[in-house]
Amino acid sequence: MKQVFTDLKCELDQTIPLDEKQAHHLFDVLRTKENETIRLISNGEVYLAKPQKKPFVFVFEREQIEPRLVDVTLCTALIKSDKFEWMLQKAAELGVSRIVPFVSRYSIIQLDDKKTIKKMDRWNAILEAACKQCNRSDLVELMPITTIDALQEYKSRCNLVAYEKENEPSKHLANYLSKNPSSVTCVIGPEGGFSSEEIDQLSELGFARCSLGNQILRAETASIYVLCCVEYQTHLENKEVD
Repeated sequence: MKQVFTDLKCELDQTIPLDEKQAHHLFDVLRTKENETIRLISNGEVYLAKPQKKPFVFVFEREQIEPRLVDVTLCTALIKSDKFEWMLQKAAELGVSRIVPFVSRYSIIQLDDKKTIKKMDRWNAILEAACKQCNRSDLVELMPITTIDALQEYKSRCNLVAYEKENEPSKHLANYLSKNPSSVTCVIGPEGGFSSEEIDQLSELGFARCSLGNQILRAETASIYVLCCVEYQTHLENKEVD
């Protein structure tokens, strides 16, 4: 079903206008006809609506959506722009609930206030486009850029930091996910990895050290690998048995 997003509050049996961008997407790009039913996403709520004369739609029913089996928070250090944007798109497709960018000691990217505003706007646009493309009925929450200390605000039932050092033992991510946690928060470092002080800091905050294996070397790959593992484990635990 075709879907669009709106910031307006929706009420049943109400006609509302879409903003210029959403209206263009629905009427001009998707070429939606008046007899079609579309899905309208409004502040986390899902409605069914009928297109009318551009830019208006008529809201006629509220749709119940099933909650995600696992609530996943991905805390990712700032990395190179092209890699970060690629990661955002794929993370949305893999069902991440929220993304928390943070500044790490070895982060190559450093943003001032003006650049941060522009980046956040662009990142939100990338996430929204990805959610539309994969037909998600919710948007990924993009949290403000923060510091390692503040990551404790996003702790869940299973809290992990992806970290592996030669001759230092660490359990593989799969060992923690085998317990089938209802919520997972995973912290991924930048291209240069974490400093030893940062690892100790995250450990003190309650994040368990986990390994992603020897073949996962890139920061953006690590984020996607984590989400794939969570998705796989979720379906493994909830698959139907004949």
